[in-house]
This record gives sequence, C-alpha cells and structure tokens, in this order.
Amino acid sequence: MDFNDVTQLFKEDLSRVERAIRQNYQSDIPLIPGISNYLMKNGGKRIRPLLLMLGVQLCGREVDERAIRHACVVEYIHAATLLHDDVVDESTVRRGHETVNSKWGSDASILVGDFLISRAILMLAGDCDSRIIKSISEATKLLVEGGMLEYSHARKLTVSEEHCLDVIRRKTASMMYVSCEMAAILAEASPEQEKALVDFGTHFGMAFQLMDDAMDYDSDEDTLGKPPGIDLKEGHVTLPLLHLYQNSEQSLKKEIEGFVKNENITWKEFNYILERMRETKSIEYTLNLACKNIGQAKAALRSVAFSQPEIIKSLDAVADYIYERHAVVRS
Repeated sequence: MDFNDVTQLFKEDLSRVERAIRQNYQSDIPLIPGISNYLMKNGGKRIRPLLLMLGVQLCGREVDERAIRHACVVEYIHAATLLHDDVVDESTVRRGHETVNSKWGSDASILVGDFLISRAILMLAGDCDSRIIKSISEATKLLVEGGMLEYSHARKLTVSEEHCLDVIRRKTASMMYVSCEMAAILAEASPEQEKALVDFGTHFGMAFQLMDDAMDYDSDEDTLGKPPGIDLKEGHVTLPLLHLYQNSEQSLKKEIEGFVKNENITWKEFNYILERMRETKSIEYTLNLACKNIGQAKAALRSVAFSQPEIIKSLDAVADYIYERHAVVRS
C-alpha cells in the first residue's frame, strides 16, 4: 500500500472535507471567499484531515459529519498559519502558485487568515467538547510559540540542534499530533490509544518538517512548489545548515555567517553551500533523523491494541510518503 492507495480509499471522505472547507468560508464580503477559494484549491495533500480520519477509523469509529467538521477546523487553522507565515517571510510562491500576500497584499492575507481562525473557533463552539477545545487551543498556542521562536532566532548560527527540533515540535508537529489527538477524543479512545496516536502524530510531524528542511536544500522547484534555498534566503537556521556550520573549519564558518546575513544570496553561493553540505553529510544527517522519527511513529501505533488494526497499514503508507518525496528527487 502506498499514499495514492490511501487517498483512493478515502476519496469520498476527502471530497466531504473539501465540501466542508468550501461551505464554511462563505461570507457576504466577496474578497473573503475569493481569497479562501484561491488558497484552498491549491491546498496540498490534506495530510492533517487525513490523519484525523485515519485515526478515527483506527479506533473503531466511522468518519461521520462530526469528524469531517473537525478535519475542516484543523485545515483552517493550518491554512491561516500559512497565510501569516508568507507575510512574515515575504514569500511570493507556495505550492507552485503566487502567494496570497503577493497577489492581494499583506493586509488581505492577514485578515483572511484571521477569518479562517474565527471560523474554526465558531465550528468548535458549535460542538462544545471541552477536551477538543483545550486540545486545539494548546496546539495552536504551541504553533504560535514555534513561529516566534523561529523569528526571534533568525540568522543566528549560535542556536543548538535542540533549538531547531523545538521549533519543529511546536510549529509543525503540533498540528499533526492534534489531528491525531482529536481523532482519539472523537472516537472515545482509551488513554493508552490516545497516547499512541499523539506519539504517532508528534513523530510524524517531526519527520515531515525535517524532510522539508532537507529538501529545501536538496530538491527541485517542481517537487517543492517553490524555489529551493528559501530557508537560507530568509535566514532560517534549520538543521542541515546548523549541522554544516557545526562541522566546518573556521574559514568556512565565516563564509556561512556571511551567507546567512545576506538576503540576496546568489544561486552560485547557494550551490556552494549545498556542495559543502554534501561533503559533511548534513543532508544525510537530517534525513536519517527524519527516518528515525518515522520509525518511532510506526512503533507508537504498535504499542497498544486498536479496534481496526488494519488501518495501521494506511498510516504507515502516509508516513512512508514523507520520505519517498525525497527519494523521487534523488532517483
């Protein structure tokens, strides 16, 4: 089983999520549904809703309208953070398309992001499950803290590996694990099952971002949906760059420090950094850590018994897809 098999199995449920997404961003202010539609139709693989639906089934519950509604909630919050991130980073391309802030301006991007968050809150309020509200609120708080942690340490090569992983844990893994946590709550899973799902989501989220960080240096624009090297240009000190810096001679460290401070780095300079990363196996180091997290995610699902254990194969396939994106580029 691979990722495409999983999306085919859940084709109808994913279509239901898409309908819920479209229906719930409607407004009498035309620009809101206009921008929301532009953003959502280029919305990626719907990984977070898929994790929620798989988690619900794993615990023996059908993917009912309540599950679909909560899948929509988590996707709205994720989409809002992308809108805000693109403003902060002044990004112009995402998923192969012009960003909302580039097309409509930063004000519109921020405000539509705020609208999506408010819609998510209203949808949660209509459900009124205090455990879910607490879960999503805590995860969103962690996400914002991760963004602030990344922003406040931009262009600083004095950060540690623990810092890089903490940013990932807060900013990316939080929305992955909360999708799994909400699935457990919706399915009325046992505490042990809930912990296993949360552990899966956390390690999956770590692997997901570590792969993205590696691919930002060692991939191509078609796969990334944006030009490679954006992290370096924007001053984000991710694990591949930090590993290179920490394993370089002083002369190369000085060069790296200069590149990180330069917002207008050239392709020649980027390729120079990439070659040094290959020499120090910094990309490989990051990929290996991603693989370790994928293994830990899979192991978490096998630590307890579930009502529908056959769903584990689908979750395995989603986890494997994270690594296969890079394998395709290198083949």
